[in-house]
Amino acid sequence: MPTQAGRGRKPATTPPRPLSIGALARATGIPAPTLRTWERRYGWPEPERKPSGHRVYPARIVGRLRKVARLLGRGHRPADVLTLATADLDALLVLPGPAATVAATPPRHVPSTATADPALEEMLQAVVAFDRQALTGLLREGWIRLGPLSFLEGQAADLMREVGSAWHSGRFGVRHEHFASACLAGFLREVREPLDRQARGPRVVAAMLPGDAHEGGLLMASVVLALRGCRLVYLGADTPIEQIACAAREGEAAAVAVSVSAAFPVRRARRELAALQGALPRRVLLWTGGAGAPGTPRGVERFESLEALDRHLAAWVQS
Repeated sequence: MPTQAGRGRKPATTPPRPLSIGALARATGIPAPTLRTWERRYGWPEPERKPSGHRVYPARIVGRLRKVARLLGRGHRPADVLTLATADLDALLVLPGPAATVAATPPRHVPSTATADPALEEMLQAVVAFDRQALTGLLREGWIRLGPLSFLEGQAADLMREVGSAWHSGRFGVRHEHFASACLAGFLREVREPLDRQARGPRVVAAMLPGDAHEGGLLMASVVLALRGCRLVYLGADTPIEQIACAAREGEAAAVAVSVSAAFPVRRARRELAALQGALPRRVLLWTGGAGAPGTPRGVERFESLEALDRHLAAWVQS
């Protein structure tokens, strides 16, 4: 029989087991690379370490991280919310966030679109309003919610496709296309920067052919390369063939990745790629992709999608 002192006590409960970084990522929708970046840059979430060195996290932080993710989706910056106490996060959540003002006060002359994606519609509203903070917040929310590859192949690509379609149809001006491209480019550079710092894999030159100035596809491919640990020599748009080849030689690159935009002439792309292949040392691989990538010369590998590039890199980096 229980003693008098033991009557009325609740039975002891076993505390939840710590979570691995992968389990924490699945529970919160925040990719593991983002959690590591936050730990390094802001000191939270701070893991404990197993004897093996693997990170483990207390289960109690899941709720707090979910609130952080919601605030990031509203346009708040990680530096502003990661160190806040739970009560302060709750206080912010009841207020309209920076990104919420776009939906609350829609601008005039919003373009009609056929998309059924509410997040994409909000992004287009932000483009019309030239609201960089809102657009960046929505991009960050998509990155966290979808994960890097799904975000790049889906939401980011869809945004630029919709903006391009609105431009060609006259619903957007070139100012809208330039604004959206600049915001996306800035965001992609931001998420790639911590990956570049910790990259230890093969060196890859990333460039576009001379005369090709539409850089979005190359920036997205560069994020995939960085996620796989490649050390990037990023040359960007409109790069002369001899300069790409020189960078590959001087940087002792293992590969050159060339993105070709849809606006670039196919025959010219084929000629330039053949010229680049001839200028590169034989040991250097040549890869290409993008909406305008042509059927390629022998020895040049063409990737139909970022997912195909990622699958290839997964095996190549380990070889």
